[in-house]
Amino acid sequence: MVEADPLVRAARNGFLATILLLVAIGGYQFATGGTVTTPVVATWVVAVLTFYASKYYYRRRDDGS
Repeated sequence: MVEADPLVRAARNGFLATILLLVAIGGYQFATGGTVTTPVVATWVVAVLTFYASKYYYRRRDDGS
């Protein structure tokens, strides 16, 4: 995979921004209410699954080339 590809860098930066936003929102909710709402937890699950699916896909694709 080409590291300098602008699309890959944009996707990586967008994913990082999403994770940082989730940390901020989840931390705020936990600090103020003592719990984290279901949509935030569901978004965490989707983000983690996306990360591992992408990692698996690109590792498999790099090995097959």
